[in-house]
Amino acid sequence: MRIPSWHRLTVALALTALAAANGFSGTEIGAPASYDVPPENWEARTRLADSIFAPLREAAAAGRQVISQPAGAAKVQFQADEQSGALYLVFANQSGVDYPLDGAGTYIIKRSLKDGSFLQAKVFVQDGPGTYLRLFPQGDRTLMDVYLFGEPFQTRIALPVSFERLLTAPLSSVIEWSAAVVDWPLVLAPAPGPGDRRIEEIVQSLTSRLHGLRDMDDGAMDGAGRMVYIATGAPAGKGGFNCSGFAKWVVDALYAPLTGKMMDIAPLKSRNAARNNTWTTRFEEELDPYFGLDWSRGLARTIAQAQTGAAPTDAQIDVRDSDRLPYIRDVGYPVPKLEYLLYFLTRRNPGTFYVGSVNAQSMLAVSEGTPTLRQHHHLIVLLPYFDLKGVFQVAVMERNVRTSLASLTRRYGNEYVHLVRIDSAGTFAPPRIE
Repeated sequence: MRIPSWHRLTVALALTALAAANGFSGTEIGAPASYDVPPENWEARTRLADSIFAPLREAAAAGRQVISQPAGAAKVQFQADEQSGALYLVFANQSGVDYPLDGAGTYIIKRSLKDGSFLQAKVFVQDGPGTYLRLFPQGDRTLMDVYLFGEPFQTRIALPVSFERLLTAPLSSVIEWSAAVVDWPLVLAPAPGPGDRRIEEIVQSLTSRLHGLRDMDDGAMDGAGRMVYIATGAPAGKGGFNCSGFAKWVVDALYAPLTGKMMDIAPLKSRNAARNNTWTTRFEEELDPYFGLDWSRGLARTIAQAQTGAAPTDAQIDVRDSDRLPYIRDVGYPVPKLEYLLYFLTRRNPGTFYVGSVNAQSMLAVSEGTPTLRQHHHLIVLLPYFDLKGVFQVAVMERNVRTSLASLTRRYGNEYVHLVRIDSAGTFAPPRIE
């Protein structure tokens, strides 16, 4: 088969030009050559063009089959499914022994069961269900929306080709046609770097030690390595960790190799005096609603000072600089948006992890006239990285267990989380629990 010249353009040149136009540098998100186009299946779609463009009944009757592509290209599984008033023609690339519907490079073409017209195509550009393109016919052109982790990233991008032509075109051509508009260096998964490997090693280290941790309300390890109660500092015997004590234990794994001791507890509990006013001071004293926020900032400030020799401000340790989501002071970001937010943070600062303070509005009526406050009631540790396959991962650690972003959203889907950043550079050695 003769491949048209427009199929042979190199995506590397397009990405290089786009990176320069947008001011990206290799130190920010990596050199353009580090980005790979997802596995292609345009040849499989071309071979089955007769089924794609066939009359509706004939297209619906097309049987499932596996198509071999040239050497080095993934095999592709084709199937036709009817559901919700539409016919879906699915071209899924092989990954291992499976053909995941949400695997990178999968094309899903949607046709109306009413009149057979093409409605849209969905193309996954990273592994996982949330990062994909939606393509729509628009006369002799095509409109494209780009989604990252379920959130619209760039929308209504006009491609200078018909929808029908696009259905058998390489994904690399779609990238080339939109290179002047779409921020492809951020959309395509990067090659993992040293920072990613460091976070992955930390995740493995923590996961291997979770079974040896004990749970205890108000429990933490003090500066001398003794298990104590956070509120009083009194000895707690064998003790254990609550969510605050666990987060401290994780950060102590960086702090202790630098200083020879664990962090003292008293400075971590210190309230932010600048936040108080005559109206809220007594409620801070009575209710301590910002304990989680102050504790997380204390952890970030203490480890940063040990690493750099200078005490940072709240503005320097808080995650306030996202240009994707609005930051709310002392509140942070919606819990369901965490994956989207962490993706961009990890692209910008690989090797960084985050302590999050989960919070919600609270009306704790100690007395008449209590104001509406944010109750920072739970601490989590978020460790984001790209694995060896370039798949974005977020390990969630909280109160002695490993959970997930999906679990956080189920439990705290209507709440917010405030993030502080922790640089993972250095020796990571979790303190031993006797």
